[in-house]
Amino acid sequence: MTENENKIRPSQLIYHAGPGSIVDLVDESVMILAADLWDVRSASKDMDKRITQFLNIDHVKILNEQSDFLKVRATPFPRWKICSNLKCGRMTTYNNTHCYTCQTSGRGDFKLYPSRFVTVCNAGHISDFPYEKWVHRGNNCPKPRLRFIRNNESGSLSDLAVQCLTCNKVRSLAKIMKPDDEDKHLFKCTTEAPWLEETATKDKDPYTCDKTMRTFLRGASNIYSPHVLSFLKVPLTESSGDDCLAALLPDLEECREEYEDAGNKEKALSRIAKRYRIEITDIPALEQLLLGDDPSVKPTFESIRKQEWNTLIQPYFNETDIRFKSESVDIHSSLRPYFSAIHRIDSVPEIQVLKGFSRIDYIDRFEEGDVHINKVTQYAKNNWLPAVRNYGEGIFFVFDLKKLTEWEQSENLTKNIIERYNQQRLEFDQEPLHLTGRHLLLHTFSHAMLKELAAHSGYSTTSLKERLYVDSSMYGVFIYTASGDSEGSLGGLTALTKPDILYAIVLRAIERMQYCSSDPNCSDGKFQFNLSANAAACHSCSHVSETSCEWGNQLLDRRLLLNINPDVHVGYFEDLLV
Repeated sequence: MTENENKIRPSQLIYHAGPGSIVDLVDESVMILAADLWDVRSASKDMDKRITQFLNIDHVKILNEQSDFLKVRATPFPRWKICSNLKCGRMTTYNNTHCYTCQTSGRGDFKLYPSRFVTVCNAGHISDFPYEKWVHRGNNCPKPRLRFIRNNESGSLSDLAVQCLTCNKVRSLAKIMKPDDEDKHLFKCTTEAPWLEETATKDKDPYTCDKTMRTFLRGASNIYSPHVLSFLKVPLTESSGDDCLAALLPDLEECREEYEDAGNKEKALSRIAKRYRIEITDIPALEQLLLGDDPSVKPTFESIRKQEWNTLIQPYFNETDIRFKSESVDIHSSLRPYFSAIHRIDSVPEIQVLKGFSRIDYIDRFEEGDVHINKVTQYAKNNWLPAVRNYGEGIFFVFDLKKLTEWEQSENLTKNIIERYNQQRLEFDQEPLHLTGRHLLLHTFSHAMLKELAAHSGYSTTSLKERLYVDSSMYGVFIYTASGDSEGSLGGLTALTKPDILYAIVLRAIERMQYCSSDPNCSDGKFQFNLSANAAACHSCSHVSETSCEWGNQLLDRRLLLNINPDVHVGYFEDLLV
């Protein structure tokens, strides 16, 4: 998908191989250029108004449809390359693949390999490590010629050094990760953004960044953190969230035209309200919206999630145009006290959109906060974002509201966990969140089911994902897969929704949470040096892959599912094991 025919899967282009990321190819290291510099003429467009209005864009381009015609552009990065001949070690920024010095001196044909180190600032700028400034301590050298020196085979920084062959100065790399105060002026931000072409900024005013750059390994995971948003493309039903008009927003322009062209405004207003199930008391607000007097109403994360909830809880849905199909299934008699409904989702389209990326600082799972998000497109006129669309399947669990409410009123464990999590957020200058016991219960149940369903469905745990619907009016868990190709999946999950089969899986999932190889340290929920906002939960029993979990493996506690300690009796599913 690049000029030298190196292949990158479309799904990689919105994750770790997206615009601004460093990708190691067979013979070189490159940085992927901005998405609007690619050849994406063959990519289909999706103009779902929930997505476009939420992200303030015109459309998304689906990369994994007709991907054979997609061409991605990249530029060599880091620019510094080093000769693999230990006796030579010459460094160059020329775009060569083999050492010119070794070739001309008759030493042999030695390949160049990219530098291990780059410098990054929190604003997203990234550049080569300043080897010339480092070895000369900021002083000028008329014609610097650098050589990379390895003193031992250990690979530690103290065994590495750089030498200037012109002035014969040598300096160790031992302190490049934590430079002394006298060297910090060498790491002033260069404002470089190699994923953007120079032509995009040459006509603009000079830009300065007051941040200090830090040294990282080229392959460090925190120098590129993609901000990917997931949307289920489901048919809309009832209004969502606290906003009674949110369900109408995707079709707002069509409704305005219908209202403007109608001869009888009152009948048109009534017809639109009935279509979107808007209450009579909200018709005045609807009229203002149709007249354009209330532009502040727009989709939010909560309203979109509410729309999905209102569709998923329907007893039956079959929308062939968008390939969405769901229906409720019979519940085993032993599970009825805990779940009011279980739905089999035979087909569900998921669109994953790359909004941007951050460097050094990770993006909060609940809100963006103050983390600097770098754009993945270069020109403002190209108001679109790259995305992939997959068709998956899943199982949707709706908890019994009465039992859940009674459980929340009786449990007393989650308060301390929520306080600890919010304290962590304050330490990172993030706003505290209003969380309740049901957040932790549903999240822990989701992880238990992810692990057990992977053992029975044929999917790996990394292919399954959770989608949590939790607030005062939502109480469901959707476990699904959409990691296959664009044609969909094989029915491995939906085949497990038969009452007897699913009952055995739920029972086994809860039983597995009873023991952990880290007990009793884990079961006590009192890790003295635990840095996560969990209680009785750890890597051995409850954690899943980061791509599967919506909340970063935080807010988990096995004790909420069943009574694993003799002095704690708050297990929601305790009676299930009797």
